[in-house]
Amino acid sequence: MAPDPRPLRLVHTSDVHLGAYSSSPRGREEPRGRRLEAGFEAVIDLAVGASADVLLIAGDFFDHARIGPEVVAFATDQINRFPGETVLLPGNHDPIGRHGPHERHDLEALAPRLRIVRDPEGEFLDFPALDLAVWGRAITVDVLERPLAAPPPRREERAWNVAIGHGHSVAEDQQLERSLRITPDHLADSAQWEYVALGHWDVHSDVSAGGATAVYSGSPASLGDIGYGVAVVVDIDTAGVRWHAHRLDPAETSP
Repeated sequence: MAPDPRPLRLVHTSDVHLGAYSSSPRGREEPRGRRLEAGFEAVIDLAVGASADVLLIAGDFFDHARIGPEVVAFATDQINRFPGETVLLPGNHDPIGRHGPHERHDLEALAPRLRIVRDPEGEFLDFPALDLAVWGRAITVDVLERPLAAPPPRREERAWNVAIGHGHSVAEDQQLERSLRITPDHLADSAQWEYVALGHWDVHSDVSAGGATAVYSGSPASLGDIGYGVAVVVDIDTAGVRWHAHRLDPAETSP
């Protein structure tokens, strides 16, 4: 009899928006920007304290494509504090391609355990030691992209398959003005994944439907002046999938 696959623990965040205020006269000393950085530090503290295997960043890690090397250094220094694997999905604020920051900055060279989803047609990132495959579709500047549409079959050679996406969860025939639409049909097609890590909303939301477990993590810190948000801790094993939203406080981030 084959042994049960190893359990998996994920920490899921999104919409970190590092560098949002770095062009202000105060630069990185701008208090609002420091709060965004503190929020991401709290996510890393949570992932380390929870002994997570993987950190998922579901888009808009950076606020814009003009980020400077000091913001990149902060981001990669924090990622390197986490001893597990990190998966980064480019979002609409930090898109893949020549209009995005990933053409100018080689984050993977600075953070060796970081993997970036780069293919706008969709790709799998494989983690054999974790018995995990992560599928995602990198966002470009095309607002008509459909982040979860027509996914490929899951990787059956891996016990755990997780998807990561960045877009708006919408009703099929409503909110037609929304970009990066994720419809009920897309969620139903996502039921094959153990977990769908979503970004694009700054408020934590559970949009699970059609058999899919699909969750927006929400931002770790507000772009305004209203403090800190949450990150999601996800446990996957043969008993199923369990997740909980962990409220972030840079002063106390125990899991």
